[in-house]
Order: sequence, then structure tokens, then C-alpha cells
Amino acid sequence: MIKTIMLSTYASLVLFSIPLWAQDYTELDCLVKPEMYIDISSPVDGVLESVLVNKSDRVTKGQELAKLEASVEAANVEVAAQEARMGNLIHAKKLHFQYAQRKMERIADLFRGKVSSTQEYDEAATEVALAKSQWLQSQLDKRKNELKLALAKAQLEQKTIKSPINGIVVERYLMPGESVENQPILQLAKIDPLMVEVVAPAELFGKIQQNMAVEVYPDIPVNSNYQATVSVIDRMIDAASGSFSIRLSLPNPDDKLIGGSKCIARFAVKLPASLPASLTGSAEDELPEDIQALLTPKN
Repeated sequence: MIKTIMLSTYASLVLFSIPLWAQDYTELDCLVKPEMYIDISSPVDGVLESVLVNKSDRVTKGQELAKLEASVEAANVEVAAQEARMGNLIHAKKLHFQYAQRKMERIADLFRGKVSSTQEYDEAATEVALAKSQWLQSQLDKRKNELKLALAKAQLEQKTIKSPINGIVVERYLMPGESVENQPILQLAKIDPLMVEVVAPAELFGKIQQNMAVEVYPDIPVNSNYQATVSVIDRMIDAASGSFSIRLSLPNPDDKLIGGSKCIARFAVKLPASLPASLTGSAEDELPEDIQALLTPKN
């Protein structure tokens, strides 16, 4: 009687292990991560004067994060600004040029009337040429000083470290007074959008397409789901594990989602149920010995 029950039970297990198509979707484990991490460094060497943000602070692109000591650069800007103020000098050179022109015209009239000498005419013409040259040179000097001012401002600007992204502060590496030479000051993480990493079985290769919509169910916040899209599909299958990697882009405009949390990704594709080992070869070879004895014909 016991053997009959065991045989019946095993037969039921085999019956319900016949390959079936699963639901209209496939759920896979996934991990929510920041889209990128960035170590923020200074483009120039110097001593850190202040750090304007703290760990976990939200930052926006272009926001000031830290400042280096910049008294020399600030002084250079003031000097360059003074040198660039040449409006009065240029105006004076222009007036001198105009005066030299009027003087030459009077001497030219006298020269035509044979009242003025050739030497006086030559001196007047030379004065006009020199005055014009000085006027043009003053304009060139003004442009050069304006470029020097722009350079001084750019050097001063390098002493202020700004955020290249919208994100959060993950880590502070340095404190005021420390040298920034070859060292990052902060680490930022971009959390909108977030990146979702998924490892999918090889059977789904070719079924999941770029920009496909995917429902993501994160552990935090609980009982919530969000819409993501497929952004990257690995073009190689790992032979050892029989799987490939997928990356999803998950919008996070309200910062409700947390990087580092586990999740479930639901893909709108079917995955065939796995075959039990007993059905992939000789079924009788995989049966328990007592069941095999029951199935063995007696002479």
C-alpha cells in the first residue's frame, strides 16, 4: 500500500513538471544604484579654504561646492581690471591725432601758397602719422589688457569648485586647510535617473529590447512600483552562468528611491519553465530504487 502511494505521488510530481509556459511576464532580481559616481577634484593645486556642502546634501549643476585660498588670484584680477580701464588714454590719443590732422591742413595751405617750407610740411605729416600710430596702439593695448583681465578672472574662477551634475554628496575627503594636490575633495552620486542592474537568463536574450518598458518593485519604499526603460543590453552571454546583463534607467525626480536597495524587475516577456533532470534523459535512471523496483517488469 505504501509503495502504491509513493508511486502515485511521484507520478503526480512528474506530471506537473511537464514544461509549461509561465505567466505573461518574467520577474528577475535587480539592484538599484546611482547612475554614476564622480570624484570632484580641483583643476589647480592649492590649499582648501572652505567646503560648502555636507554629506547627503542635494546639489545642483553649477552649484559651488568648495573654495581654495585665492588671495593672489583676486589681487591679479584687481590689477588687470585697472589696466583694462584705458578709455581716457584712448580718447586723449584720438584728440592728439585729430589736432595733428588740423595742423597739417593749415601748414599744407601755407605750403601751397609758398609761405611754409618743405621741412615744416614734412614735420606736420610725420606728426600726423605718429599720432595715428599711438592712437591705434592704445586701442591694441586696451584689447590686450582686457584679455589679461579675462585670464586673471579665469584663474580666480578655478579656485572655486562647482558641481558638474545634479546629485547628492556621498563623501567628503578633505577638510579646510588641507592640500588638494592629486586628491579628490568630494564624491557625488547622480540619482536621477537611477540605474537598475539586472542579470537575466540566456533564454531571454533577444526577447528584451532597447527602450522596453519595465516595472520595478523596490524594497524601499515598500509596496511601490515604478516604470523604468531598458537602456543597455549586454551583447555577450556569460557561458559559465548562462546569463547576460541588462541595465535599466529609472527616473527619480522626487528622490523617493534609494540607491543600493534591492528590487524586482518585471519584464513583459515569457520564460519557459525549466525541465526537471528526470525528463532530460532517461526517466527511469533518475527514479529512486524502490520506485524503479515497482516499475521493473517481473518474469
